[in-house]
Amino acid sequence: MSEKFEFVIEGPTDEKIIFEVRKIINMGRTSRDPSDIIKHLEELKKAGIKVSPGIPSYNPKISDRITTDNKIEALPNSKTSGEVEYVLLFTSDSYFYITVGSDHTDRELEKYNVILSKQICLNVISPKVWRYEDVKDHWDDLIMRSWIKKNGKRQLYQEGKLREILRPEELVEKVRLRVSGNLAGAVVYSGTFPIIGGKLSFSTYFEIELIDEHRGRYIKHIYNVEPITWFK
Repeated sequence: MSEKFEFVIEGPTDEKIIFEVRKIINMGRTSRDPSDIIKHLEELKKAGIKVSPGIPSYNPKISDRITTDNKIEALPNSKTSGEVEYVLLFTSDSYFYITVGSDHTDRELEKYNVILSKQICLNVISPKVWRYEDVKDHWDDLIMRSWIKKNGKRQLYQEGKLREILRPEELVEKVRLRVSGNLAGAVVYSGTFPIIGGKLSFSTYFEIELIDEHRGRYIKHIYNVEPITWFK
């Protein structure tokens, strides 16, 4: 069963669109610099996660495993974490909007099966989007950041400019190699930056942001991970 969401296109009139999610794919290892890919793989290895071959990596996801909410549920005592990524929302086979999201993953399950670990947690996405044509000419200067909370204090977790990750056109070329049918209704996550300090955090607070300094605007989304408490 697919999900329908209302997104706001930021602009002079803040137009709204209804988007039905039909396909989700989480891309990985999409850095333009091979050394950044190595750094991220080392982060995963330190956490005991077996890293499969292949650059980039492709992780399909069931179409209802996504939310714009400010909270997601998790099993008690599970080790989960997010990653800031830019996200493409395809309203037709060739037209897409841009926003920011998080590929939230169960890291214990990821040690055994990466694709299954992506299904257990919801992907998170901001309900605000931009037209790609509004940022295309200064795409490489867009900034992404994520924050966690450690001992109650907000801490920068990831930061970089989009010149460090494959451009949307390159990402789409690679997605088309693996996704059959057209891309209308597809949600494509871009892959991410290395973690500052190189160590995964299992913080229940995650904040993501996409910043356009040329236009003086940003998209921000905050969500919390809440372990279920109703089961004894």
